[in-house]
Amino acid sequence: MKRSILLAVGLAILSGCASTAQKNTTEQAYMIIDVKGDSSIRERVLNTVVSSVEKSMDTLTVSRGIPPAELPEKATRFKLTSPFGDSAFGALVQSQGGMIKVPSCQDPLLTMKSDDSTEGFSEKTSFFICVVQYQQGYHVDIYSTFQQSSGGLSVNALSASLARSIVGDTSQIIPRTMKRVELALSNENLETKVVDSYIPSNWKGAFVNETKTN
Repeated sequence: MKRSILLAVGLAILSGCASTAQKNTTEQAYMIIDVKGDSSIRERVLNTVVSSVEKSMDTLTVSRGIPPAELPEKATRFKLTSPFGDSAFGALVQSQGGMIKVPSCQDPLLTMKSDDSTEGFSEKTSFFICVVQYQQGYHVDIYSTFQQSSGGLSVNALSASLARSIVGDTSQIIPRTMKRVELALSNENLETKVVDSYIPSNWKGAFVNETKTN
């Protein structure tokens, strides 16, 4: 018992910034990539997205759909909606500070989902990717969340704090995956462009600016 306490104190000193209060945070990010082209490139777009995303995931659920009967003039965008709607339970969750929303796309050709937890770091990363087709091409929507527990004086909490101060946290996988998808599509000689994105500033860095995939 004394050994654990001494180790915790030592780690607190080493980390220098460990907080005694436990904090749970959730952040979100997204990127929307436009790919110009007709139906002749459909399989190439879908296969490229799948192969580039699966390199970053431990688990991945992939669902393929079919094109809509009539392609829309403009690409639709992913939406975040409450699974509880306007129900009393949904109102209760919101009153308690909850923000439970799930992403969805209209008439997707491809939907991919992943939820990965990092043992010992108290971190969880989720990805939702969908591909929709419109008259002039395709939109690849990537939406991600990052949940992290930090602070506290347990040995595990202090160890995680020290590790993060040295190597960063696993949120870095999010912009890295987004960049990998963009570059993979571009490397297929497809006309691509990021038309909209949001990445928290504390996630930006080498992974966002890298020019080569791994």
